Amino acid sequence: MVKALNNNVTKNLQRTGIRRFNELVAKVPGAIKLTVGEIDLPTPANTKLRGINAITENVTKYTPNAGDLELRTTISEYLAAHYHLNYSAKDEIIVTVGGSEAIDTSFRTILEPEDEIIIPAPCFPGYLGSGILSQSKIVLVDTSSSGFKLTPEQLENSITDATKLVVLNYPNNPTGSILTTEELEALAKIIIKHDLYVLTDEMYATLVYDGIDIAPSIAAIDGMKERTIIVNGVSKSSSMTGWRVGYIATSAAIVEQALKVHQYAVASPASMAQKAAITALTTDFPETQKMSALFEHRRDVLVSYLSKLDLKFNRPVGAFYCFLDISEFGMDSWSFAEKMLYDYKLAVVPGNSFSEYGDNYVRLSFAVDEKIIVEAMKRLTAGVTELRKRNV
Repeated sequence: MVKALNNNVTKNLQRTGIRRFNELVAKVPGAIKLTVGEIDLPTPANTKLRGINAITENVTKYTPNAGDLELRTTISEYLAAHYHLNYSAKDEIIVTVGGSEAIDTSFRTILEPEDEIIIPAPCFPGYLGSGILSQSKIVLVDTSSSGFKLTPEQLENSITDATKLVVLNYPNNPTGSILTTEELEALAKIIIKHDLYVLTDEMYATLVYDGIDIAPSIAAIDGMKERTIIVNGVSKSSSMTGWRVGYIATSAAIVEQALKVHQYAVASPASMAQKAAITALTTDFPETQKMSALFEHRRDVLVSYLSKLDLKFNRPVGAFYCFLDISEFGMDSWSFAEKMLYDYKLAVVPGNSFSEYGDNYVRLSFAVDEKIIVEAMKRLTAGVTELRKRNV
């Protein structure tokens, strides 16, 4: 008889609700998808050309485990230019296979079984999966009453003797909230007081609106750099999800250990993709600003329709998602999403995909063409109108 699998992991680890719902969407012809977590625009031209040239120039071998030194140097210069943070390209940066591997590597480096991770919720499901894989204890903090922002009071009340890591994701997936420098400073005081680590997922840092140039980083606050792991990459900012290039920036002491985890897991990302990422962060960086302006316009179109429908939602200041409150309809998020899909051919992501604290919401992505947003809002209007008549 075959021995049992690792039940501590396999029984608790589930495929994400996003993927499971997308399987339903694929079976509905003509469905409009506001489920996508990637930009609809192509990778910028110079970036693609750099990747093509890398292949023709036979840049097709392994890079160092920490990543191409030219790319690590570019990342170091990028962080210095935008955050005034100094990270050594040699020993404080690891290039990873996207942000997901960066998160998983960081968790497995920092956490031991039974260590507690504080995660503001609703949250990106990757944190939950990596927490289960590291066999740590996940402590979710419901932020729905605070504009989906982790407050100092919520953080303080969640800390125990077992707490080791706090996860921050601002701009936030799925809510679009960001934290100001002042709000980050308030959290930093508590984190330093309790001697905790922080993982700050800044994948959407350049996709910000309302006059903000780039989302602030908690790593830039005095006393935080040595205890903070920055996770970032080019997937969202440069429309490069399929290239799979992310990075970790943190202290040399953490990198020394994380590099071992990373080495055994993946060795290194694809060499030609790393060369393309250099161009994405330099020559093509102005393209990210154009994308931000485009998405701000799309956001405004979306929220205008939602406001006219008198729906409650979290107005996004970053990323490309809007978290829509569906509590008035008396339905759980999966049921609401299925109704919109099957009755109106409109696909949205059930909020419980982002933990149980998202079950009164659905996530709408505006990483699609404006014409698609307009048609989607017509279908949403029809669905909402029907549900409100039913509830009268």
